Amino acid sequence: GALAVLEYQLFYRSRYAEAAFASCQGVRLPATGGYAIATMCGRYGAELCTAQRWLDFQGDKNNGLAPLQIDFRLLPNGSEPG
Repeated sequence: GALAVLEYQLFYRSRYAEAAFASCQGVRLPATGGYAIATMCGRYGAELCTAQRWLDFQGDKNNGLAPLQIDFRLLPNGSEPG
């Protein structure tokens, strides 16, 4: 039988994840004037979104966008994956 990847873990440094999140956090959609992050954080919306919640939604195979489940793991800055 054929083998396929159904899920994987992705490790980011906390500093990188926070910077990526911050770069998206203030972006507004021209059509509505609302924050783009509101549609990218699932049930949390823009108000309660954090870097981890944002990544969790991006990697959720049930969001209609992710092709497979991605488990984002944030590492403390300066640490090595275990």
